[in-house]
Amino acid sequence: MKTTAASAPFTEPARELPVLDEADVLVLGAGPGGVAAAVAAARNGARVILVERFGTFGGTWTSGHLGAIMPFPYVRGLFAEISDRLRTEAAWLSSKDEYGSGATYDIETAKIILDRLVVEAGVRPYFFAQVTGVFREGNRVRGVAIESKEGRHALAGRFVIDATGDGDVSVLAGVPSSQGRDSDHGCQPMTMIFTMDGADDARASAYKKEDPSFARAWRAAKARGEITVPREDVLPFNMPRPGQWSFNVTRIINRDPTKLLDVTEAMLEGRRQVAEVVAFLRKHVPGYENAYLSGMAPHIGVRESRRIKCDYTITADDVIKVPEFDDCIARGNWFIDIHNPSGEGTERIHPPAGRWYEIPYRSIRAQGVDNLLVASRCIDSTHEAHAAIRITPQVVAIGQGAGTAAALCVREDLASTRALDPAGLRRTLREQGAFV
Repeated sequence: MKTTAASAPFTEPARELPVLDEADVLVLGAGPGGVAAAVAAARNGARVILVERFGTFGGTWTSGHLGAIMPFPYVRGLFAEISDRLRTEAAWLSSKDEYGSGATYDIETAKIILDRLVVEAGVRPYFFAQVTGVFREGNRVRGVAIESKEGRHALAGRFVIDATGDGDVSVLAGVPSSQGRDSDHGCQPMTMIFTMDGADDARASAYKKEDPSFARAWRAAKARGEITVPREDVLPFNMPRPGQWSFNVTRIINRDPTKLLDVTEAMLEGRRQVAEVVAFLRKHVPGYENAYLSGMAPHIGVRESRRIKCDYTITADDVIKVPEFDDCIARGNWFIDIHNPSGEGTERIHPPAGRWYEIPYRSIRAQGVDNLLVASRCIDSTHEAHAAIRITPQVVAIGQGAGTAAALCVREDLASTRALDPAGLRRTLREQGAFV
């Protein structure tokens, strides 16, 4: 292909970057895992920096407009504290009183609660900063480059936690990764979650009890050509605010969450699908006749992208056969829940009833790097196992484990995360409320 003057590559001049700040533990990404990692590290005595590309903590909880929490009976610790704070603010709604039941939460209140959690812990946050480079020397990451309105700066840390969701920091550091299913690397679909207000809660709840996923009306609308969303059902959630419902139903397939154009097209397609679903609900589902679209996620919801290679790969057998790990840092019981990457259909495989699976510390230690941990959905796992461990309460537990581990490495003056005694890590996590 002939290169024109306009398309010829540019040469960026070499320059020294000023160090904007430094800390014992540098946490990149402030989603559920990043917030938990930062707070846990700070509470265990480390000086912590937390970097976030948006203007709020919470990631998929807030910028992703998630709204719903799947059941979490085996997650305690920091997540229990967050859910308690939401309950105190009347921002948590669950149909059952028992601990660990699924629930919905008020998104705007969650932003304030997470602000308080981070600030109270003494964490130094930086919003609107994007990690664009990593400074690696041998087997250590010395720091990262960030871009913001102030320009390009460096941040330095003794230990680094990649909580970016997509594993951006690890990939920039040269850590191997995998993506999607083995056959074609297709990732689970992205989703534009949205809320509607003005619903008649009594009638909407009655209809949901009769047809939980609105399947009959949905199939009929598809047959008439009113719905083109490549999904087989609707996931409606009534929210803590009266008259407000959240919907996880759009399905954006055959897009790569790590590609700029694909994510751009996913945002556009997501909003197109939202308009289609809103019209369906108003026209065909009792209780929504006068409801209106009140919110859409400012960022597309990503179920799956990269999975970072660490010292152990969690497999489907680890989820289904529930072996015990002597370095367990988190537990969960959400099932393998694979939304078809290329169309309709959802595959579900459950662990044994009443049992939990375990997340080993080895699965978050980035391969080949002594001071880099992973604390988000992108820990080392297969495509199938990832579909179970990715839900947010379990990611919080993973984050708490990562942050605690990093702080203990600092306290014990260790050169590598691999030198940390897993028994001591687990003892500390238990003392701080985690179920390990």
